[in-house]
Amino acid sequence: MNIKPFSRVERVEQELLKIVNQILSKDIDLRKYGFLTFSSIKMTADLKHANIFYSIINPTKEIELINTELNDMVPLFRKHVAAQIRLKFTPTLKFIYDNSFEEFEKINNLINKIN
Repeated sequence: MNIKPFSRVERVEQELLKIVNQILSKDIDLRKYGFLTFSSIKMTADLKHANIFYSIINPTKEIELINTELNDMVPLFRKHVAAQIRLKFTPTLKFIYDNSFEEFEKINNLINKIN
């Protein structure tokens, strides 16, 4: 019996994350925004929609502007994704800023102040 460690959605999320990071490093230059990384992806159960979470170190523009510009590039990303992933439908993509690193820094600073 073949028991897979993750659900299909989780496996597709991991594959899609790998693909968008490859696109970032090889096909689309986003250094103009700062050091941008895609951290995680959450997909719907039907695999038709994907939220791509990203973080930026040393942003060169306002986060809201970067987010708007990234979401304007969705057709370009979908074109690259469609060429590399084997799914019946290429998922719609939405980029969402992940501020967990900033929250971690705030909490860490508060803890350091207490000590």
